[in-house]
Amino acid sequence: MTKSTQTHRKDEHLSLGTNLWRQDQNINVGATFEDVRWIPKTFPEMAVRDVDTKTTLFNHQFMWPFYIEAMTGGSELTGKINGQLASVAKTTNIAMAVGSQSIALKEPDLVESFKIVRKNNPDGFLFANLGADHPIKNVRAAIDMIDANAIELHVNVAQELVMAEGDREFYWLDNIADVIAKSPVPVIIKEVGFGMSQSTIKILNKLQPAAINIGGANGTNFAVIERRRLRHQSTINIDNFGLSTVETLISSHIANNHLPLIATGGIKSVNDVVTSLMLGADLVSSAGYILNKLMSSNQTLLIEELEAWQASLPLLYTLLGAKNKHDLQQTERLYSDNLSNFISQQKSNLS
Repeated sequence: MTKSTQTHRKDEHLSLGTNLWRQDQNINVGATFEDVRWIPKTFPEMAVRDVDTKTTLFNHQFMWPFYIEAMTGGSELTGKINGQLASVAKTTNIAMAVGSQSIALKEPDLVESFKIVRKNNPDGFLFANLGADHPIKNVRAAIDMIDANAIELHVNVAQELVMAEGDREFYWLDNIADVIAKSPVPVIIKEVGFGMSQSTIKILNKLQPAAINIGGANGTNFAVIERRRLRHQSTINIDNFGLSTVETLISSHIANNHLPLIATGGIKSVNDVVTSLMLGADLVSSAGYILNKLMSSNQTLLIEELEAWQASLPLLYTLLGAKNKHDLQQTERLYSDNLSNFISQQKSNLS
């Protein structure tokens, strides 16, 4: 497999990203999941067997409301990891997204690092992945590459601006509208770790993608990764930039969002999944935490952890007196002073 500049960058991203998780050096921006407290439901009046964890999105019924988020692909090493993650997704019956496939469109010998996910998980729900500037021709190619069920178009202004070789022009909306209109599969618009504001949510509601992946801060931080890759020689430092996953979910509610939401960014426990669903997410996904768990242990231990999440979900739903996702979103909760202040400011910013 060719070791081009781009494949080398993919491997650098993998190494730097997993090191941040392994060393617990991810930066906390704004409100975290700990800023949302659950209220006890002393009389749930239900049984664990009453819980339904399924969620329907894209005309597909997901058995579990969480999946493996986009991470990697585009080199020999990352192709191997994609294969392992696909096997994990198959065993645990959860969906999976691949990392950006743009490199494979430029270098055909790297296609196999993505195709492996469909080979290892022939019947699973797979998300393709491309940048928001790619025309419909490329979108179709990325979908066909892995026989994808949906595609994430990622928007990553912050990451590009930190990169010395990154893009400096961002005219995306017309192209996104064209892709949404012509794509053969559902289109999700996805941030890559900096969250979304009310104004962004309102723009997306006009564009009507199949869903919004909010990509909140407090997970893998590509501003930090790119600065480390460049040995901190980037012209800008935006390590603390963005809105967290919790803040973006709440902002979406304040902005009267009507589109399905996928919560990504700093998901590292089943409790985080529950809180995200409580705050309005339809699906929840984890990337960096799962990748680090795989890299620091093995497939078997990762499978065991994800199965533990699945076993815990009905128990936590029952704890909160919720039989399903809709019930969870109606449950009482407490917000910290920090998060309450954020909500107050967001409401006052309404135009």
